[in-house]
Amino acid sequence: MPFSATEPRLLPCWEAHVDIAPTLDHGAGPDGHRFVVPILGGRFEGRLAPETASPRPFKGEILPGGFDLQRLRPDGRKELEAIYHMRTDGGVAIEVRNLVLIDYAPDGGLAYARSRIFVCAPAGECDWLNARVFVGTLEVVRPQRQVLIRSFLLA
Repeated sequence: MPFSATEPRLLPCWEAHVDIAPTLDHGAGPDGHRFVVPILGGRFEGRLAPETASPRPFKGEILPGGFDLQRLRPDGRKELEAIYHMRTDGGVAIEVRNLVLIDYAPDGGLAYARSRIFVCAPAGECDWLNARVFVGTLEVVRPQRQVLIRSFLLA
């Protein structure tokens, strides 16, 4: 399918409900206050190759053992780097690195939370993920200790 260089589109690709542990405070550093949030697991669901005429279902689990490195910058914004693995219901392991910028509203809620998502998938049905650019959103789900990550293919 040909792509236009002048008209990029965002196509929904997957949603991930990621279970997280309590935040660990690692103190101040040269770039701001440091935190680590362990990733406990979760689920994801979406569509493989959403830019095609016949996208296929794409779902599975978020594997435990990932983490989210956070820096609360001196300007009050937060930078996150989440590193974790997803495994499809078909057994394909996919590595994800999600770089997020968060800006807070005056009431402490999220005013802006957008990301660039890097994906590393093995050869096979998910290999196309290695050849695309993904962006995302992040929402905190309360009262559960969970975040909702929505991923979009930049087509």
